[in-house]
Amino acid sequence: MTAGNTQNREEARLPELLQRLLLAGRSRSIPATYLFHGPRGIGKKQAALLWSRLLLCTRPGHPDNTLCPSCAQFDKFSPESMHHPDILQLSPGEGTTIPIDETRRLISELSNAPLLGSRRTAILEEAHLLTESAANSLLKTLEDPPEKTLIILVTPYPDNLLPTLLSRTVSVGFSGCTREEMEEYLAALPGHNLSSAEKNMLLLFSRGAPGQLQALRNSPQWPLFDKLPRALTHPQKGTLFDMDLLPLLSDPSGFPFLLDTMESLLLDLYRMDAGDSRTSLPVSSGLKNAVSHLKREEFHDRVLRLRTLTIHNINRSLAVEELLWDWNETLASVNDETPQSD
Repeated sequence: MTAGNTQNREEARLPELLQRLLLAGRSRSIPATYLFHGPRGIGKKQAALLWSRLLLCTRPGHPDNTLCPSCAQFDKFSPESMHHPDILQLSPGEGTTIPIDETRRLISELSNAPLLGSRRTAILEEAHLLTESAANSLLKTLEDPPEKTLIILVTPYPDNLLPTLLSRTVSVGFSGCTREEMEEYLAALPGHNLSSAEKNMLLLFSRGAPGQLQALRNSPQWPLFDKLPRALTHPQKGTLFDMDLLPLLSDPSGFPFLLDTMESLLLDLYRMDAGDSRTSLPVSSGLKNAVSHLKREEFHDRVLRLRTLTIHNINRSLAVEELLWDWNETLASVNDETPQSD
């Protein structure tokens, strides 16, 4: 396959907004700052690198099918090990925030002249973890970006960014893949001999994000997740929760799955009210009839609040226990009032 064909195929993977901007950029200047937002594992980082590759190219279209030096450098590395002298990347790493000193260092380096490409790019992963001082420092750069620069903020939580930052970026949203697309991704994973129930659970928990699908499939703790739907649809007697599952849900990697599953269950109840019998979880009619709209809204608000608080250093174990205790109390009242069927 020629370089030109490869480039055209890659461009087709970009959101429509970026494709339109790319076309416009070949005849005039385009914005220098962007906000890529959407679910975890959906491909925002890969899209940021692809967008950088296309805009850093010194010979757009590669008329003689020979890569420019910048594009050739991109093609030497995978997205996970990208090394390009004009690509600057900043993330919280092992920490819980992106501090001001690292942000200032990035801004300083960004002002240097490009070495291989037509400009320099800064990609800020988990941008919602910028400290307030770091965000304000970055704001000055976004208001008046250096010449020949490209700045991309990447986050699953755009609402947690300062409004002043949001107002100075081009917002590019990434939505989840369809069920059919996710099934294709699942079939392509090695060792995918799974039962129908296991496939459904993987597709549920991945929420349309191929990266999440692969991470789940490779997780040694994956078998434990199968216990979660039953625990959320049937009252737990004796101990509050499965003692193996509870630590998993309190872990940084497991906590989002509890919130995702709870949200899916609440959405199932609303679908059933609307006459839609297709549910992502095994929800009984008794559960639908007994959990009031007020209760559903209450738990949905809690899920949204906890999802926002995950960017801070909260006590996840306590949050999990409180949420599960209150939900189990709701299920117990359902069981007392209305017979449940599996």
